[in-house]
Amino acid sequence: MKTSHAILIGAGAVVFAAVGIHLYGKAEFRAGYEGAQKDAQAQVQRIEQGMQHEKEQADARFRGAVLARESAERDLAAARSSLDGLLRAHGRDTANPATSPRADGADPDWIGGFAACYAQYGELASDAAVWADRVNGLQDWAKMVLNANRR
Repeated sequence: MKTSHAILIGAGAVVFAAVGIHLYGKAEFRAGYEGAQKDAQAQVQRIEQGMQHEKEQADARFRGAVLARESAERDLAAARSSLDGLLRAHGRDTANPATSPRADGADPDWIGGFAACYAQYGELASDAAVWADRVNGLQDWAKMVLNANRR
């Protein structure tokens, strides 16, 4: 009987130790899992903050580019207005400055030629500014995507 009690007590001790080890391992696993979850959430938050910062930087650069383009367009409009004043002062049509008032078209019209070239330059500059804004926006987006993938 003593041996059977000893066996039962030994088996109970082994079961108790196994259950204790299992519960300890489970608690450690749970603590590790919760720690990993917190670390992952913190990293997601840092990534989101970084992306928000990049977005704000790109928006600021875009707003700056738009303001610079609008300023250049105002300068072009002021110069065009000045040229139109010169054309009117010389009796020329501001809508079609390249036409000559003479019947043979041999008038040395530097003002009209310059005004026509300047009008085309203004249109080209405006289009180029819009294209530049788009390219800069795409480049900023590509940089943001690359930086997000590197993290």
